[in-house]
Amino acid sequence: MDPQDLDSAFWDEIIDWLGGEAALAASAFEHKALVRLRAVASAGDLLRLNFMYGPGGHSLRTTSALAGAGGIADLSDVALLKRIAGSAAWLKALCEGQLAAAAPATSAGGELRIVDSTTIAAPGKAGRYRLHLSYDPYRQRIHDLQLTTMRQGERLDRLALKPGELVLADRGYPKPEGLASLIAKGAEVLVRLTWKSLHLIDETGERLDWAALFAAAAEHGSIDQPVWVARPRGRFQPLKLRLVILPKPAQAAESSRRKARHANRKDQHGSCDPRTLLAADHLILLTSLAPSDVPARALKDLYAVRWQIELAFKRMKSILNLANLPAKNPQLATAWLYAHLLFALIIDAIAPPPGDFSP
Repeated sequence: MDPQDLDSAFWDEIIDWLGGEAALAASAFEHKALVRLRAVASAGDLLRLNFMYGPGGHSLRTTSALAGAGGIADLSDVALLKRIAGSAAWLKALCEGQLAAAAPATSAGGELRIVDSTTIAAPGKAGRYRLHLSYDPYRQRIHDLQLTTMRQGERLDRLALKPGELVLADRGYPKPEGLASLIAKGAEVLVRLTWKSLHLIDETGERLDWAALFAAAAEHGSIDQPVWVARPRGRFQPLKLRLVILPKPAQAAESSRRKARHANRKDQHGSCDPRTLLAADHLILLTSLAPSDVPARALKDLYAVRWQIELAFKRMKSILNLANLPAKNPQLATAWLYAHLLFALIIDAIAPPPGDFSP
């Protein structure tokens, strides 16, 4: 499905997939995207205008001209701006409807959910947006999403989860409250760490000796032990989890050391902390999964599945041009973003079932 070919036979399929013209109209009136039928004669036409401006990649002026020439709507680019900006809440609701329709009725447990976010910049000083995504790697589709400003940070418990689901996340996500909230909901977690990510203590209440741990991992091939996530200040019940440290292959370790030195120079620090260079030689994982269920080496393969969400972001940014946000007006920008996300969800739903993937 080509987002720029919205006058094709796919358009009727899109309208049918969203419940038909009557359902679209009811939703558009409910969310005040349509107040009266004048220059835009139907909810389907309004959605087409949003798709032409959003994933279609046309400017407001070009969209206005194409809409007039195609008999879709006769309105100026200024009037079109108001119509599209007023569609933001409606497009968000349509996205939520697609996510709800695609969600399994029950969770059998053991499903993987990859959580991550990406930043989308508006032109000039208009600001940036953060797209939070939960991705289902087996079905190879978006499981949940949330669009926020940059003030809303990355959290493990931000998106929809069910008991028994396993959440994979990178180094920006391990925070005490988020971990505790996720586990309290009955979900499992597997996250990557840096040695400075969390305040970790052993069974005696002492902070971990990272240099000793890295030396032991290098000597024995891995470290697999219980740890407690704590807070040095404030009220927080220590959370028992499992720490796994695995040495990286020599080439990957050398690349990580170069990046660590470069980051240290960029931050204008003095000498690089020896623990940072030792950590660069290792993959550090924190999980709620029991050793009897998933051995240490298997955790590495399981975590490698996380690359699937990176590919999902890359597809949305390159194929759907999600990275090229043209709008400075916040409402217009939000509508543009939700139009892209709705289009991506429809592609997920209509596309043939994916084949097997390899981590």
